[in-house]
Amino acid sequence: MQTKGFIIKRVWVIAISLAIVLVSCKNGVSEFIPAFDDEPIVSPLATELGFSKDRPLVMGMNTSYAPLQYVNSQGLPTGYDVEFTKKLLMRMGIPYTFSPNHWDKMSPGIIGGKYDMGMLVYSSYRKDTTNYSDAVFRMYYQVVYRKKDFAEFDFRHLKGKRIAYMKSRPIGLMLKDEEADGYPITDLNEAIVDLANGKYDGVICYRFQAKYHVGLLHLSDQLKADDLSLEPREYCYASHDKRLIDAINAELKKMEAEGIVDEIYGQEVAERFGDIKIPMWVWWLLTGLVFLFMVVYVVNKNRYNRRLQSANAQLQKNNKALQLATARAEESTRMKSIFIEQISHEIRTPLNIICGFTQVLTTTDAELDKAEKRDMSVQIIDNAERITGLVNKMLALAEINSSVVLEREDHTSASVIAQEAIKAAGINKASHVQFKLVKLFGAEQMFDTHLRSAVLALQQLLDNAKKFTEQGQVTLKISNHEGQACFVVEDTGTSIPVYQAERIFDEFVQLDEYSDGTGIGLSIARSLARRLGGDIVLDTTYTGGARFVMTLQSQQEETA
Repeated sequence: MQTKGFIIKRVWVIAISLAIVLVSCKNGVSEFIPAFDDEPIVSPLATELGFSKDRPLVMGMNTSYAPLQYVNSQGLPTGYDVEFTKKLLMRMGIPYTFSPNHWDKMSPGIIGGKYDMGMLVYSSYRKDTTNYSDAVFRMYYQVVYRKKDFAEFDFRHLKGKRIAYMKSRPIGLMLKDEEADGYPITDLNEAIVDLANGKYDGVICYRFQAKYHVGLLHLSDQLKADDLSLEPREYCYASHDKRLIDAINAELKKMEAEGIVDEIYGQEVAERFGDIKIPMWVWWLLTGLVFLFMVVYVVNKNRYNRRLQSANAQLQKNNKALQLATARAEESTRMKSIFIEQISHEIRTPLNIICGFTQVLTTTDAELDKAEKRDMSVQIIDNAERITGLVNKMLALAEINSSVVLEREDHTSASVIAQEAIKAAGINKASHVQFKLVKLFGAEQMFDTHLRSAVLALQQLLDNAKKFTEQGQVTLKISNHEGQACFVVEDTGTSIPVYQAERIFDEFVQLDEYSDGTGIGLSIARSLARRLGGDIVLDTTYTGGARFVMTLQSQQEETA
């Protein structure tokens, strides 16, 4: 009996020991999951850092941070982060394993050294307790909300709104300042479902999370996501070992240069550094301007093609005329190319100013006083008006070759035309020139003309004088006698050679190719003057600057 009791006691001891071993093995399997099919060749770097096949690098990972990192239904590590980390460590020759854990256990585990490294959002609050790598990419915030409740989510008025968000100190403080009801969460998928069911008014998360979870739950018909003007967050590797982080930084630069970051994460997740987030209305404005320019260009090109076809029919009889027309066509093509370059520069400069100041004004943490904001607003308005003026010139250019006589339906005087043109050109307010208006005989005499076209033609001459007179005087003399209203614009600026007296009125011509402008102002002015029964010429006898003479028909037509 004693022997039997002794045997039973030994069996119990063995059984208990075996159970302890099995439990230990089970715990070890669940905590560390080998995550590579082909074991890397252990590099000298791995040995120096203390890693080997027997002691692999432990990568902490989140079990439910889809689509970046999570554990799939087979219990295996999955996601963009897992794939990218595998490639990174294989290139570095470091054996590794993954250790899945809950979201709120990750940061303490990395900081405390339980994990050799992990991937975290950079936080200034933790920068002294752990080491961060260079950013792999940036993550931008979005707010998800119900379409039926908000035509457009008003993020400026959050007071009383119920907002769920993944635990984040900056977001929590921001919601508190806005007097919103903030609900920190750990399960984003559940929060999206609760949002659709009416528990929350909105859910704040990263852009890729919003797209992934709304699509996964098939809620795109009910929910909508908008970008928030909050500072984007940097997504990095983190480790208590600075040597490991330095080695990772060196390899990240190589992988970025080879395009591996974009290859794995793609545009669905990653937002690269250096991108400027331009407001959508600026893109619409740019698209509209480009479309308008193309319309004007196509109209002119079609007219040019029609003229060329007509010329070819006549030029079959005269080879010399054909050669002349061909030369003109080549010159026209060359000038149009120059025009395209100039018009692109004229549009790009004010657009860059508008975009730059708009970004500054819309940046929430920019410290600007009222004077700076007012100055930026004035700059935006001035450059918008500059673009508008350019568009008006392009529209006038579309009719530059028209021979249709303009209806003289306005009863006015040379004095009124002059005052309107002075106001439009702003030459009387220019600080670099002294402007003088001289009214001669008949300046107040009334006659019929097309007021808007007459003003536009004279404005081009005044703009030209203001542009090419750096420091000096501009004089406008007006008169009306013998059936002609006369406008003489004199300046003390740049002189024009006699042999260029007619060429300056051709389309797209600029004597100084380095000066601003499009080279169409004088062409438009002469075209309008001639359609009003007058003309514009350069007075080649004038010295000390330039003198342009514009005449308009002012004699009333006799009725039968």
